[in-house]
Amino acid sequence: MSTFRYQLPKKAIKTDCPDCGPKHRRTLSRYVDTFTNELLPEQYGRCDRESNCGYHLNPYKKGPSGLSYHDEVKARTNPGPIPRTWFTIAAKQKYKGASKQEIITGLLQTENATLEQAEWVAAFLFNKPGVEPVRTSTGSLGEVFAIPDEVLKQSLGHYERNQFAWLLRRHFGRSVADELLERFAIGTSGRWPGACIFWYIDEYQRVRGGQIKLFDETFHTVTYVVKDGEKRSRTTWVHSSFAQRCTEQNIPYPAWLTAYLDERNDVQKSPCLFGLPQLLTVPADKPVAIVEAPKTAVVATPYFPGFVWLAVGALSYLNAERLAPVRDRKIELFPDLSKDGSAFDRWNRVAGELLAQGFNITVSTYLEDNATEPERAAGADLADFLLEQWNQYPPE
Repeated sequence: MSTFRYQLPKKAIKTDCPDCGPKHRRTLSRYVDTFTNELLPEQYGRCDRESNCGYHLNPYKKGPSGLSYHDEVKARTNPGPIPRTWFTIAAKQKYKGASKQEIITGLLQTENATLEQAEWVAAFLFNKPGVEPVRTSTGSLGEVFAIPDEVLKQSLGHYERNQFAWLLRRHFGRSVADELLERFAIGTSGRWPGACIFWYIDEYQRVRGGQIKLFDETFHTVTYVVKDGEKRSRTTWVHSSFAQRCTEQNIPYPAWLTAYLDERNDVQKSPCLFGLPQLLTVPADKPVAIVEAPKTAVVATPYFPGFVWLAVGALSYLNAERLAPVRDRKIELFPDLSKDGSAFDRWNRVAGELLAQGFNITVSTYLEDNATEPERAAGADLADFLLEQWNQYPPE
């Protein structure tokens, strides 16, 4: 099961589409709340007539108020800060064999918890699908330090000064490029003129990190040379850039940044797959393709629309934990090229381990079968290969 609470079930539940019904009957696939198994309000769904109608309202899309259906439900049901000790007490009770209801009753009677708080703690411990880990008042199990949604929202758009957006529009045309920019929530950064942001958003819609990159006109990361002759790339992270700006302007860090940078907290820059929000709007049986870099996932999407393209962020990041949200989907890996084939060998070895753990996973030999020796020596990825083919044989 996907970890997203609201999903389009594999066996669609159909009603009339708000746009093309009743002339075309029962074309709208409805979203379901996997927590309660109830249908969402009838306007939330996707019309089967994608070419002629195109109606699609998903519960995670922000409305005029700036909130999505997911946000509104979360706001109504959020129990507020929960003391860390409550999780410890409940965990000990569960270890001794207490049922979920017994734990809830115990918290109500001995800790004066509200019903919402007690149910949240119990649901977290019993891993009920659809329940998200919650930040507690003093730090607790499941605590996650994320970047506020407002920071992400402020970065969206401004594509007239975004080199990556310009490259996509030049290559694919404005319509396709703008769809990609929205699909992957590509941001614009002021860290360097023309820089973009690849946002890493987890399966709970929490912004776990943002990678800032500046590309040259060939879709490659801009590099520069420091005094000792070492080459470095124009790559950094949103939290690092934010901290630098605060220091330069002599202003205090916001609370979220202080927590994010606290060395006592286990914060990773990109602890999830890039591109996960796509899973909210695609069929449950659509296969996924995994590449290393976010750029590659974006560029490959129009070329191979039969896959949902995701990125792990680095060669060594391929593991069961990161792939957990797509565990029940068919997965195909597209490792980067390497001179000695070590990148392919590494992912092929990891794929074997994942296969033994129940993943439906294969490794593509597309690049290995078609790449030239110079491409291997350069460590090219799938995006480099596709763009090079396009440059050699552009469409008429």
